[in-house]
Amino acid sequence: MNANVYQELQHLSIAEKRSLGEALIVSADSEASAPLVPESQRSELRSRLAYHRANSDEVGVAFSQLRANILDAFSKA
Repeated sequence: MNANVYQELQHLSIAEKRSLGEALIVSADSEASAPLVPESQRSELRSRLAYHRANSDEVGVAFSQLRANILDAFSKA
């Protein structure tokens, strides 16, 4: 937090501090209730997850294989 802002906040009255605190809580609550991911992206993610679950044997690589590939690439570099 900016030091000047902090100093100004310290000079507020108790009522002003409480009012500001309540306003901040309301603001944080409204931001927290807003979806973090737009519905279009949620839909895409659901679609990809469904595809992955239906085709899990065809998609991706095992962690052990990925690790081996990375270590192999670094050993050749």
